[in-house]
Amino acid sequence: MIAMPRIGLRETVFSLNCFAAAMLALFLSFSLGLDRPFWAMMTVYITSQPLSGAVRSKAVFRLIGTVIGGLVTVLLVPMLVNAPVLLSLALALWVAGCQFVSLLDRTPRAYVFMLAGYTAALIGFPSVLHPEAIFDTAVLRVQEIGIGVLCAAIVHSVVWPRSVAGVYGARARAVLAHAESWIADILAVEASARTSPERRRLAADVTDLHVTATHIPFDTARIRPTRALLTGLQDRLVQLIPLVSALEDRLRSLTAEGPLPAGVAESVAGVRDWVLDPTLDAPVIPPPPAASDWCGLVTLNLTMRLAELVEALGTTRVLVAAVADPEAPRPVIAEGGGRPLHRDYGLALLSATATFLTIIGCCAVWIVTAWPEGAVAAMIAAVVCCFFATLDDPVPAQRGFLIWTLVSVPLIAVYLFAILPAIDGFVMLCLALAPSLLAMGAAMAVPSWYGRMMPMLISFAGGLALTNMYSVDAAGFFNGNIAQVVGIVAAMTMTRLVRSIGAGTAIRRLRHAGWRDLAALAERPALLPVWRSRMLDRVGLLAGRVGEVEDEDRDDAVAALRELRIGYNLVQLTPGPEHQALRTSLAGWFRQLVEGRDPAPPPDLLDAIDRAIAQSPEPDRLAALVGLRRNVFPAAPGWTEERLAA
Repeated sequence: MIAMPRIGLRETVFSLNCFAAAMLALFLSFSLGLDRPFWAMMTVYITSQPLSGAVRSKAVFRLIGTVIGGLVTVLLVPMLVNAPVLLSLALALWVAGCQFVSLLDRTPRAYVFMLAGYTAALIGFPSVLHPEAIFDTAVLRVQEIGIGVLCAAIVHSVVWPRSVAGVYGARARAVLAHAESWIADILAVEASARTSPERRRLAADVTDLHVTATHIPFDTARIRPTRALLTGLQDRLVQLIPLVSALEDRLRSLTAEGPLPAGVAESVAGVRDWVLDPTLDAPVIPPPPAASDWCGLVTLNLTMRLAELVEALGTTRVLVAAVADPEAPRPVIAEGGGRPLHRDYGLALLSATATFLTIIGCCAVWIVTAWPEGAVAAMIAAVVCCFFATLDDPVPAQRGFLIWTLVSVPLIAVYLFAILPAIDGFVMLCLALAPSLLAMGAAMAVPSWYGRMMPMLISFAGGLALTNMYSVDAAGFFNGNIAQVVGIVAAMTMTRLVRSIGAGTAIRRLRHAGWRDLAALAERPALLPVWRSRMLDRVGLLAGRVGEVEDEDRDDAVAALRELRIGYNLVQLTPGPEHQALRTSLAGWFRQLVEGRDPAPPPDLLDAIDRAIAQSPEPDRLAALVGLRRNVFPAAPGWTEERLAA
């Protein structure tokens, strides 16, 4: 049974703002004599977000994408209208190509590419029967979208705006509290069942922060955090994941052999007290005694990581305070360049292929049967394929889109055949629409209901098709809804056949990408900046999926996080010739993993690490080698000089 959403003051105000903006957009469209005012009303609800800055950013990107898609349609349709097969191919390729680029971009710009793709389908396919009007249709679409985004941006920015920067600051504090809770659990030494969920929660929280931060440049707040400050905070939060998980591994390794040495136990307890009480002075971690055996080496590694944790968490606290309080002093952070993110070209190509085949299939049925509503099926298929392309398995979301589209049909029918014929004047229209739009808008403000209300609102606005002259055709109404169902089902079917993957498969693909990068990093340490950026991105992508997989795939996710720690160990090694053999051996093993060969690391790699340990007097390099040994060979017997001599 579906639990009803809890509607509070915020949700009510959001719904009132959406309704006011939608009615304003309708009024302006009617007043200007535009042919399809319902486009403007629909745009208001698609653009509206609970945060005012998010509305502005989405409005800008939506308008840009619409203009690009309209221009492409004006170029393609007149040239190819007499060759329906070529026109179908051209539009399908354009939509699929835009989707491919949007999936690789993975920044706010991606919305521009997605809009440019399916806008061409929305304008192009219905215009095939009237190609002489394509320019007017494209201009009309841009005008209606422009009115819709402008009304949404103005109303949400003026009436009780909700600052993105304020929400970001509150979330940053909450994320820091989650991180400190996780770290305290780890440093309690006793194994805690909470550590794995806390790690996943931290990764998911950081991903949420990253998404929220993309809207801050468009925010209504007077003082906004700089990009350097936001990027620095996100980087340090995500770096805590491999760092603290490494601490957990070292602590468990040492406590399995017995109690911690007195000095180390005192350092761990001091750090834990400071984590729980930020008002305390940051602890100073004393250097460990010279290591003479494996236990001493692991203790050395643990001590070095504790010192790194104190520095990283201390910096994170300063950055969170600067983000949460606009009036607080801001630390100076160097502005970095572009951040390379993880890109899955294969998965993006599969998504684009599924979209292309879906559109071509709908067009083939349309052409062969001369079905009047075939254009509706083709364009809704394009939209549904694009909407959910970022998900590992889009089919459940597409199925939900179908269900809530069908739920809206009886409501649309009541309005078309019973309510709208009795309405005279714009005020009466507003009063008639108010109950349904206010209820759906309030539910849309609840995150768990957004995915249900959005397809219902899109279908409701499109189904009413409000224009200056009321007209309704029962046969056209039912055929149009059948065409929508056909388009959505076609998208679901082709996505299931070509594109759908589970979280376990996504994790394995991320691991393969990580292996390729680790092999390159082992051979070329100069790739460190690129690797670090991609690693930070993959931590969130990996850890955020751990809770979605079955037990047999969960080991893959845990191993993937361990491999990210290997990269950290690699970059701490001297890039000179003294570790070249070790780097070459590591690169070879990672390339074997990419090729699908024996996943077990070769014995000569363990020998190479052990020899490097024996020849490394510097504590930093020694700690890195110990971490590398623990991560690559977690079950190997402890390092001894006797084993090396043998």
